[in-house]
Amino acid sequence: MGVSIHTISGRVDDERRGDLIYGGGLLVFKDVAPLREVASLAEGLIGEAVSIDELQARFKRDERVNELFRAALEHVGVTGERTYWDPIRLRVVPPIESHAGPQIGRIGVHRDTWGSNVLQQTNWWTTLRPLSALRTIAFYPRYWERPIANNSADWDLDAVRERRRRGERVEELPIVPEPTEPVDTEAELRIVVEPGDFLCFSGAHLHASVPNTSDATRYSVELRTVNADDLTADRGAPNLDGRAPAVPLEWFRSMADGTPLREP
Repeated sequence: MGVSIHTISGRVDDERRGDLIYGGGLLVFKDVAPLREVASLAEGLIGEAVSIDELQARFKRDERVNELFRAALEHVGVTGERTYWDPIRLRVVPPIESHAGPQIGRIGVHRDTWGSNVLQQTNWWTTLRPLSALRTIAFYPRYWERPIANNSADWDLDAVRERRRRGERVEELPIVPEPTEPVDTEAELRIVVEPGDFLCFSGAHLHASVPNTSDATRYSVELRTVNADDLTADRGAPNLDGRAPAVPLEWFRSMADGTPLREP
């Protein structure tokens, strides 16, 4: 199929959505009502928080946020009884001119599957405020069918977390595995969605946060899901270059009862 963008109004069932994303498709679900409510709720939290850390902590603890994202997933066709998800994450990326050193909140070029080793992983991404091409998410579609050298074989999230707890400098500890060769950015694809839109794509896509060269902070939210039926059927995206030594299925928990995902 190759990489293509699908703009969708309404629902897409699990099987059809899997066909699209495992083929490289980028899906944009338009105007998802619960996400508009998330954006409105977040404005209050943004106004009250005194730091990025506090904002992210309050967002993570807010039960209404979790309820709304569950509703948003079901709104676009996700079957909660057969779906496992990981914690919802708020990303805050201030303008690059507002601080020195590596950009706060920005994640470099990577495939999520380099870390999770779960080829059924589906990524969901939304923005809380209007975006521009200067502060959004970018994809590198040439690498959907093309491997790139990377350090996934040596990366361990638990080790990264332990080193951070010991106080090592954050910029020296990549939160995701990284390419070990230059990335061809000529065909970079920047996706600009609106608050209320839900971007859906395979965790196997090579992607990154765009360096925020605008004059406004980017507030985005992301989460990941795994469909249990796809895992059982071994149906997922291609693994071109992932070499992660472990498959941490326990990162994902049932939307229905909170139990961790396990091998079928």
